[in-house]
Amino acid sequence: MKKALIFDPYLDTLGGGERYVFSVAQILLHSGFKVNVAWKDKNILSKATTRFGINLKSIGVDPVAFNLLSSQGQLLKKVNLTRKYDLIFFLSDGSIPLLFGQKNLLHLQMPFSKSANINFVDKLKLLKINKIIYNSAFTQSYWQKYLPKNKGVVIYPPIDTDSFKPSKIKENIILSVGRFDSPSHPKRQDVLISAFASLPKNIQSKYKLVLVGGLVGNKSLLKNLKAKAQKLNVEFIVNPNFKTLQSLYAKAKIFWHAAGFEIDEQKNPDKVEHFGMTTVEAMSAGCVPTVCNKGGQKEIVTSGTGFLWNIIPELVSHTLQLIKSPSLIKRTANKAIKRSKDFGLKTFENGLKQII
Repeated sequence: MKKALIFDPYLDTLGGGERYVFSVAQILLHSGFKVNVAWKDKNILSKATTRFGINLKSIGVDPVAFNLLSSQGQLLKKVNLTRKYDLIFFLSDGSIPLLFGQKNLLHLQMPFSKSANINFVDKLKLLKINKIIYNSAFTQSYWQKYLPKNKGVVIYPPIDTDSFKPSKIKENIILSVGRFDSPSHPKRQDVLISAFASLPKNIQSKYKLVLVGGLVGNKSLLKNLKAKAQKLNVEFIVNPNFKTLQSLYAKAKIFWHAAGFEIDEQKNPDKVEHFGMTTVEAMSAGCVPTVCNKGGQKEIVTSGTGFLWNIIPELVSHTLQLIKSPSLIKRTANKAIKRSKDFGLKTFENGLKQII
C-alpha cells in the first residue's frame, strides 16, 4: 500500500488551513494511501473530528516525523524519514522544506511578507518539490514572484457545501465566524461590533449579532471584545462543535467578515483573508455575505452573490439595504447558494487527484 505523510505546523489551531489538510488526508485515504499525520499526540484527531465533522479514524499520527520536520538540522534522519513515503503534503510556514518523498506537494495558504527570501539552498530544495499548491489566486499572485511559476496551481479549499442548508425560516441573526485569537490575520470582530452599534436602534433591537470562533490562546482578546459589546445585542460562541455551526449558518440571514480591514494588502498581504472558507460555508446555507473587500474574499463574492465593503459605513449601508428588502435577501441568498457549489468537495477532490 502506498504511504502518505501530511505535515502542518499549526495543526492544533484547528482553523481553515487545518480543515484543508484533513480533507487532503481523507482524499488520500479514498485514493488507496495509508496516511500519517506528523503531530505530537493522537488527541488531535478526535479534536479535529469534533470541530470539522470529518471522520479521521483510519489516519495515523507520527510524533517522530513531527519532531524531525519541525526542527533544524538532522539532515540524514530527514532524508531517511521522508524517502519512505510515496507522497508528502507539506503545509509551509513560509519556509521551503527538504523532502525526499516520491512525490512532494508544498502547500502555501498565505503570503508571508517577511519570509519570501528565497536563497540558493531554497532553490535546490525546490527541485524536489513536484507541485506548489495555493489556496487562492490572491496567495498565488504573491508567491509566484519568488517561486517557479510552472509548478504552481490553485486548488481552492474544500467546503462541504452539502452539509450546510438554510432553515425554512431564517431568524434575525447577523453571523460572523472566525477565530478570536488569529495571530496572522486578525478577524477584526471589534470592527463588526462597531458596525452593529452604528445600526439604527430599532434594527439593533430586532437583530442579534452572533460572533463565533475558536480560542486556544490569549483570552484577554475575547474579554476586550465582550467589554466593547456590553449593552449591545451581541452573543459570543467560543469553540463550537460542527453541529452548532451548522445550526447557526442555517438560521442566520446575513454573514459579516472584517479580516483585512484598514490593511494595505500590497504591503501586508499576510494580514488579510487569504481565501475565506467560512464565507463559502455561510453562502451555502443561504446567508448573504457582506465581507471586507480584501484578499481571497474578492474571488468568492461575485456580482449578485453578496456585497464587498471597504469602510464601516459601506458595511452598515449594505446591511440596511438587505434588512429593508426581504426580496433582495432571498434573491441574493439563492445566488450565493449556487455560487458556493463552485467550491464544493468534488471540485477540490478532482483538482487534487489530478496532481496525485
